[in-house]
Amino acid sequence: MIVGFIGFGEVSSTISNILSRNGIQTVTVVKGRSEKTNIRAIKSDVQIIDSYDALVKGSDVVISANSPANALNVAKKVSKLMDDGIYIDLNNVSPDTTLKMSQLFEKPQETLPKIEEKHSFFKKQEDVDMRNMFVDGAIIGKVSNDPTTILFSGQRSGDLAILNNYGLNIMIVSNKPGDVSTLKTLRSLYTKGVSAVLMEAYEASKEIGMVDQLFEILSLTEGETFEEKSKSRIRNSYKNSKRKVEEMDEALEFLDKISPKGKKNFMTKAARDKFNDVK
Repeated sequence: MIVGFIGFGEVSSTISNILSRNGIQTVTVVKGRSEKTNIRAIKSDVQIIDSYDALVKGSDVVISANSPANALNVAKKVSKLMDDGIYIDLNNVSPDTTLKMSQLFEKPQETLPKIEEKHSFFKKQEDVDMRNMFVDGAIIGKVSNDPTTILFSGQRSGDLAILNNYGLNIMIVSNKPGDVSTLKTLRSLYTKGVSAVLMEAYEASKEIGMVDQLFEILSLTEGETFEEKSKSRIRNSYKNSKRKVEEMDEALEFLDKISPKGKKNFMTKAARDKFNDVK
């Protein structure tokens, strides 16, 4: 099996290294990418190839893990090149965006003539059997967790259960593309909202020199591992604030569609603005 990665940030490099250690060949393209990405790929076990065309056509599974803003454009390009295999999107995009991507990968498998009806005045019809190579995925918790837990939904998601044999913890949600994206968006509403509040509390405590006291008193009610987890969450929020803004934009698109007319999603908008304010 060959797994190709489009985008080679922390998510892709971590998953690639896990699969490589367990006997799966992984490939990526770094041409035109940042120096940081090039160094990360060189230090990993991934095979670096020259073109995305070769990556898509030579891989059994293609994983897109770049950014929410690029997810749809990447899917459009790959869908034109892909004749077989499975395309996995791991970006934090809205269910609507996920369904748009899924539709790009609907291709006729074969034309099946229906059995002729008893009466001749019933026209013989042809039924097109559709296959969809698109699967949406979500990493639950840190990608560095051992094992890395990934949820999948889509017509071909069941085929990906085999990755449980190669160092990952795969959970199949359904055969309906978009189900995992919906769960991922709902989870993001909570986790990123908590992160935004933690950032503000941390910043305020830092201004008055009471960071240690803040986490000490919070740990009394939130548990003894709270400080470690919170500081990790805060560091991640600062480091990836730009991507989190894009993710919250997708979440707001989802909320605006499903919410009753006139309802204001204040908390999600405030969290989005907090990430956007990171300098």
